[in-house]
Order: sequence, then structure tokens, then C-alpha cells
Amino acid sequence: MAAAAALASAGVCAPTASAKTDVAGTLDALSRIVVQNLTQRGVSNTSFDLPSYLWVLTHPEGPGSRNLPRANQKTLCRTVIQIGDSTSVGLDNSLRVGSPTDRTTEQYHRIGVQNVYLNAMNGRAVVERIGDEPSGLDAIRQERALGHDGCWLIALGANDAARIGHGSTISARRRIDMVMRELPGRPVLWPTVMTDTTGVYDTRYMRSFNAELKRATARYPNLRVFDFARYPKPSWYVDGVHYTEDAMIQRNRLFALGLATKFPQH
Repeated sequence: MAAAAALASAGVCAPTASAKTDVAGTLDALSRIVVQNLTQRGVSNTSFDLPSYLWVLTHPEGPGSRNLPRANQKTLCRTVIQIGDSTSVGLDNSLRVGSPTDRTTEQYHRIGVQNVYLNAMNGRAVVERIGDEPSGLDAIRQERALGHDGCWLIALGANDAARIGHGSTISARRRIDMVMRELPGRPVLWPTVMTDTTGVYDTRYMRSFNAELKRATARYPNLRVFDFARYPKPSWYVDGVHYTEDAMIQRNRLFALGLATKFPQH
């Protein structure tokens, strides 16, 4: 696979993706093309919800805040753009998640989100590109160029942590700063990352990235960190990095819970 070859040349070898992941990635790419054309034709439109952005900036999450969810908690987010790597590929199609109600879009709809845009790519990191495929920063710019704006869920970090662990000179702090500067004032939810392996995607690298992510909340009042990393169990993984179908269902639910908890309807 081109992505694996590019990572190998950089000294980082990604786990081999399954045929399902490759097909799901193709379907996701086709979906983005359809959405782009619909948007250009005026079928889909995303408004800029200024009151929600102001609420986020004036309600920073203080140290020690639990912000526990209430029953039937809803989010203030009406539009969610999820930028992801291979662990987000195919979360909205039957090849990866069989039940329609367990897919990403339906889980976000459950908490009050109206528009969902999923932009995921195998091997994606914040900065580095795999061949001609867009990086995380490129994906953010692509979505904004299409007029998509709202709450942003950045499901990236595992590939970044692996690269940093194997010598990248672009630190976790710098990578996080690059993303946040692309999204000034926007509500950003960034889940922590976790693996269950050693070597390239060593769990230690993930924990180091997560620590830097949590520190970043002091610099960016619009950033919330959802500590997803405390949930996965060894049985959730097929290769120490990627998730089983049952685990992807749980992850979709947890990301929705994170949005409703960190950006609650007020």
C-alpha cells in the first residue's frame, strides 16, 4: 500500500490495513466528492453559529472540572467536522459498522448535531502527507474551503506520536498549535489516543502526546480534551492500533458523549 511504503521510507511502518479499510476509505472519498458537489450546488449549507462560539470562549474548562453528562445530554454543536486517520475510516458505512444507528453520523444526531462531515484517511498525521493524500492540516483547509464550519473533532495523534517517537523534529506541541491556529475561536474537541502495542506505535508515545494535548488547553480556551484513552481494553484492538467493529461502535458513542459533555447545550 502506498501509505505504508511512504511511512516506511520515513522510518515509520504503519500496520497493514485490511481490505475492508481500503474499500471503506474509497467509499469515504466518494462520499466527500458527492458532498462537495451538493455543497457547490447549494444543497447543503453550514451556518456560522456565533453565539455558540462566544459561549465556548467565555466558559473555559477550569482545573478539576468534572462536567459530567446528564441524562439525554445534548450538545450546542449543530455542525461537526471530524478529521481523522485510519481509525476513523469507514465509520459511516456498513463495511466497518453494520448497524446504521451505531455509525458516526447517527450517534452525533442523537445528541442534537444536524450536519456531520467525516474526513478520514489512512496513515494521516497533522503535518506529514502520505503521497498525494492530504495531511490533517490540509483536510481542515479543504473542509473550510467547502464552507463547512462548526465544532471540530480532531481524531488524530497516533501517527503523530509514532513519528515523534521515531525522530520527527516537529514536536507534539507544535503539531497541536498548528491545528489550533487553523481553527481560531472554533469549538475543538480532541480525544486522547491510545494503542496496545510496543514498537512503532508504542503506548508510551501515545501517553506523551496525550500529556502535551492536555497542556494545550491552558493556551487555547476553545480546546477541550476528551480522555478517550482511558476506555480501550486489549480486546478492542485487532492489531494493537486499529479497532474491532464492536470497539468502533463504542468509540462512536464515546465521541458523541464527549461532545455532549464538553460542549453542552445551554
